[in-house]
Parts: sequence; structure tokens; C-alpha cells
Amino acid sequence: MTQRKIAYALSQIKVCKENGFFIEAFIKSYHLNIELMKFILSKSKPKYEFSGKKVKIILNDFLNEISNDQNLKSIINKKNLKIVKPWLIKVDAYFKDLKLGASINTKPLLSENEKVFGILNISITKLFIKSKK
Repeated sequence: MTQRKIAYALSQIKVCKENGFFIEAFIKSYHLNIELMKFILSKSKPKYEFSGKKVKIILNDFLNEISNDQNLKSIINKKNLKIVKPWLIKVDAYFKDLKLGASINTKPLLSENEKVFGILNISITKLFIKSKK
């Protein structure tokens, strides 16, 4: 995961939002957040195997790893995790409703996705700074 990839994904999300495709923007930002979480997890646990695991399991492992690893606690603190955990529950419920065909307002979840991205982006920056030392 590089800053260039992040910038490209953000530009795609911005274009989707400008054109009124809020569900597509939400899904793209969700995937970006997942990729950032995977990157942080892979840096903290280099031997972690992602293949064959569902996203929900990977995210639970990510949250467990943060609570157990002291280095990750300095990158993502508990205050920020209080935002990430309810976001995961809301996103899960959103995808279930989307599968059932219910009409859902995507804009609030999209703004919450952006908050989670901000937290993860700060964490990635801290991770890059620590690895350069």
C-alpha cells in the first residue's frame, strides 16, 4: 500500500460522489479501508495468512491484534477504535439490507467511512515513520 494507491482510490471515490453514485463511492471507500486494515495487520504480523479468510474474520483478527500488540497500540489508540468497531457493525448491517433490496440512505455511512479512513490514514503514516527509523 503506497500513498500513490491511496491517492488514486480517493480520486475514484471523489468522482463517484461528484457524479451522484453514492453506493459505488461507499463500496470503494469501504474497500480502501479494508485494504488499509490488511496492510496494518500485515506489518504487525508478517506471517499472517489472508487467503481463504472472509473479510469479517480478518477485521476481527485486526481488532484483536490491536488490543494485544503494544506497537499497534501506539499507532491506533483506544479512542479511535471506538469509532471503528461500531462502523464495522453498521457496514455489516448495510450490506445485509442491500442484499435484501431495501433502500438505504448511503450518505451517512459514506461520511463515517471517511472518518474511519482518516483514522487509518494517520495510522499508516505513523507506521511508515516508525519503519524509517
